Amino acid sequence: MRGRRNFILFIILAFLVVFVTGCSSTPEAEPGVEPGSVAPVTEPTTEAVVETPVEPAVDTEAIARAAELAADSARLMAELAAAQELAVAAGSESLFPDQFAGTSAEYDALVKAWQENPDKDYRNQMENLRDTYLAMTKLAQALQVRERLVTAGLEDADPENFQKGEDAVAQVEILYNEGAPGFQLIQQATIAYDSYFTILAANLTTMCEAQRERALAAKEKADSIKSAMAAKEEYAAAELTLTNADAAYAVQSYEKAYDGYVAATNDFTAIYDDVFVRRAIAEEAIRRAKQKVDTSAAIAAEADEIAPLQDEEETAESNEEVDGTEAIQEEVK
Repeated sequence: MRGRRNFILFIILAFLVVFVTGCSSTPEAEPGVEPGSVAPVTEPTTEAVVETPVEPAVDTEAIARAAELAADSARLMAELAAAQELAVAAGSESLFPDQFAGTSAEYDALVKAWQENPDKDYRNQMENLRDTYLAMTKLAQALQVRERLVTAGLEDADPENFQKGEDAVAQVEILYNEGAPGFQLIQQATIAYDSYFTILAANLTTMCEAQRERALAAKEKADSIKSAMAAKEEYAAAELTLTNADAAYAVQSYEKAYDGYVAATNDFTAIYDDVFVRRAIAEEAIRRAKQKVDTSAAIAAEADEIAPLQDEEETAESNEEVDGTEAIQEEVK
């Protein structure tokens, strides 16, 4: 028993020795810390981590396309409005009212749609309507040239070109009714204009000379009833128109000269008609006044035979008759 107790005591002593030895050993240094120094204590941060938001990528191509659409639309709309004004100035509204009204209705609807939704692409519609108005303008000009040819009797001067113009005019109407694009209408309207103008250009000098003769004849007719005195302002304006036409002819501006001769002819003719009517009315008034005076004189002569008047009374009556006749003549002038 005693030996067993000694053995247990030995074991306990050995355990104590090992424990004391382990506690007195030097602890291993932490990485990055010199032996013998105290390692810094890292305290947890209390600040919140702020994350930087990621900005979405900018679609530069989309922005460029939108800017291009806006610029093109504004430009085309301005061209469309200008084309409509040209068509009106050329007389398209009266020459082909149905087509003009239909195109204008489309124009109004397009403007409204574009204003309500400017981001939508209407460029094709704008171009088409612009070309349609331009075609109307060119066709109106072609028909005006055609009218000059017919007035001058030049339909047969160049039958081939004249017929070519006629066919092109008819084709424009067919294409419009079929809803063809505007650029096709322009092509046919241009063919019509060029065909008619080829004839006009070849005969302009002859047309000018013939029209000038008509203007001079109208002026001479107006002169025959002294229109320069009876309608001073109108006559002076007609003379100026004739003078300007001669000046245009001198510098080979034959179209302007021809238009001037036509205007002068019309002006002198209108002046003659107006003065002639006024002159006829005045002459009739003079005739009636003279007739009245002659009747009064006959009655007075008959009465004088029965009861002669005093000289002074006769003189006064005579003066009244003369004054009345002079007043009527002054009115005629």
